[in-house]
Amino acid sequence: MYKEFETRTSYNYLKEVIKNLNEPICILGGWAVFFHVNEKFEKAQGRPYLGSRDIDLGFNISGDLKQSALSQAISILTKNLNFKPLSFRLVKEIHTETEEEIKNGEIVQAHFVFPMYVDLIVDSIPRDFREIFGFSPIDEPLLKTVFEKKEFVIIKKFGNKLLLPKIGVLLAMKASSIPNRDREHKKIKDICDMFALAWYSDIKLANVNLTKYVSKNNLKKCLKSITQDGLEKSAAQIGHDKEELKRIINLICKK
Repeated sequence: MYKEFETRTSYNYLKEVIKNLNEPICILGGWAVFFHVNEKFEKAQGRPYLGSRDIDLGFNISGDLKQSALSQAISILTKNLNFKPLSFRLVKEIHTETEEEIKNGEIVQAHFVFPMYVDLIVDSIPRDFREIFGFSPIDEPLLKTVFEKKEFVIIKKFGNKLLLPKIGVLLAMKASSIPNRDREHKKIKDICDMFALAWYSDIKLANVNLTKYVSKNNLKKCLKSITQDGLEKSAAQIGHDKEELKRIINLICKK
């Protein structure tokens, strides 16, 4: 799905991000799924679970924005790790052959450039957010459930505490995102992640009810947007039968 260089680079920078940020650090997206499922997946298949190209960080927005965890993270990532602001993201360009960071002013052909993104995702957007930070962020309302209802687990990685949304919340996030994906590889990765969260974790599907987080209509949209071709490509990536993926995802979304 993704080139090994891309996921390896992302993982290496994930280590640096985690080592440098103030704990606990909320990890979302593909790396959150990875930390939930990789141990069992690797034991079963003899290879690591699918990595991610981007690093997704979640933030609770409350109190003084200028003193918030988000503000501190932006300062650390830009000043200490040399990420550059790009709209709602931070980015660092990596040369795909030398695997070195591309310096300011260095001219490199586009096909040798890998953009290493850190996405900053918030649970809500105050009115003065853009005025203070200079950009409009991605918001993920389910993050409020994570922070306010404490629907998370804490693990220790690379010397720091990570806060991971519970599996039910991650499943709901994935189910909500699939109908809106405009890039095929993103949708396929979401399908793989949903299956892996159900199959390679300790969760009991009989106890999972995603309507706690998202509407039945949204779950129907998720199922409707998953094509046979998408299931086939996802099955090839994750090493399972297409019908097995379909059965599990139907079970997740029809609860």
